[in-house]
Amino acid sequence: MYGHQFFRFSVERRVQFINSQLRQGGFDSLEELAEDMFLDVDDIKRELKQHGYIFVPNINQFVHCVGA
Repeated sequence: MYGHQFFRFSVERRVQFINSQLRQGGFDSLEELAEDMFLDVDDIKRELKQHGYIFVPNINQFVHCVGA
């Protein structure tokens, strides 16, 4: 999937896609996944943070922070 396809999804679907790719898609890092999709890591983090999601490097996943 490429960036222009990725941004057609809802925010929740984007988080689900990224997290599943990081869990089982053969990507060791968010940076590696973003590079493969031709996306900027900082743009992904910034955009998802606006919707209450933060990236937790220790678990290599985005999580939703209630009240964030």
